[in-house]
Amino acid sequence: MQLRLSLLLLCVLPTVVFTWKQGCISKPVGFGYRTTGGAGGKTVTPRNTNELKNYLASNQKLIINLDRTYDFTNSEGWATTTGCYFQKCGSGFQESLAHAGTCNGKKSTTVKYAKAGTTELLVGSNKSIVSYNGKGAIKGKGLRIKDAQNVIIQGITISDINPEVIWAGDALAFDNVKNVWIHKCTFKRIGRQHLVSYQKSNTGITVSSCLFDGTSSNAAFCDGKHYWVWLFWGTHDEITLFNNRVVNTAGRTPHTGGWSKSWNFVHLIGNEFDTNPHTGIEPKLGANILAEGNYFIKFANPYDPFNSKGGHLALINDGNQAAKCKKYFGQNCKINKYSGCVVKTWFDESVLSQFSKLDRNAINGARNAECEV
Repeated sequence: MQLRLSLLLLCVLPTVVFTWKQGCISKPVGFGYRTTGGAGGKTVTPRNTNELKNYLASNQKLIINLDRTYDFTNSEGWATTTGCYFQKCGSGFQESLAHAGTCNGKKSTTVKYAKAGTTELLVGSNKSIVSYNGKGAIKGKGLRIKDAQNVIIQGITISDINPEVIWAGDALAFDNVKNVWIHKCTFKRIGRQHLVSYQKSNTGITVSSCLFDGTSSNAAFCDGKHYWVWLFWGTHDEITLFNNRVVNTAGRTPHTGGWSKSWNFVHLIGNEFDTNPHTGIEPKLGANILAEGNYFIKFANPYDPFNSKGGHLALINDGNQAAKCKKYFGQNCKINKYSGCVVKTWFDESVLSQFSKLDRNAINGARNAECEV
């Protein structure tokens, strides 16, 4: 049963101050709760970018300690090509490479970009990528977990991947993966997606307590707020996004589904979405999104009312909707909260039915974790 109301409900709640508890969990919850990473393997500390690249792609079980910034920006040189202005709306705009029709009908221009950003570092199975001193960072190049399982990435920063140019780099890609935990990481100044799943099966994934900072001098709408945040379009995705802070964004939190073979399950729970003057969740064909216990602060549209077609969303906004979860999970869902906003309702009960066919320990485990939810 689907209930989707286009009625706007003005937020008359008093201003609420939320405190993000980034360190509230110490083990994975949600779909990635079985992940152990490189536990039991040897610990290595890369001395340079080449060593880091080799350790990440190896077939060994490893704990890879990042103790510095590994800057790939200039490692593969620079290129110029004909692209376009995505939307030239004053200063602070993004350009785009001519890829997948992005430049159709747009004004052409010469685009310069660092070639390193356009391909990610490959990550193999049974890895923990951590930073014991808190200084671990990868700059100018992202990571792609490909044909792999059992990977933990914790406490590192991924940043500065051609932020001026769309299609010139993603921060973290899931490409045919199983059992992944991304925790307490920071993502900022990325040209395209902060997170993306590719068109295969990507299951057992939890992204928790991460900071997704959309603040950028170059943005799709020229307002300093990043649009290309999360894109999930696998043939079967099971992804938990738990207790993350998402600030100064303009869309795609997440964009889910959108092609004929997409079948995605995304559990948005306990996240803090702060400041978005545009749109957020985009459920498209094949999307099943359960959004509960989240905090929307100064958020114009929790979901995109214009581009959300064919997908399914259960946005838990009141006690009646929360209570319906008990039939499917044995417990109520958590209610989303809003501050300084306009509230929209989209409650599709079919999402609860579909989620009930999945691992209940994963779904309830995230709901029962001791964080803001």
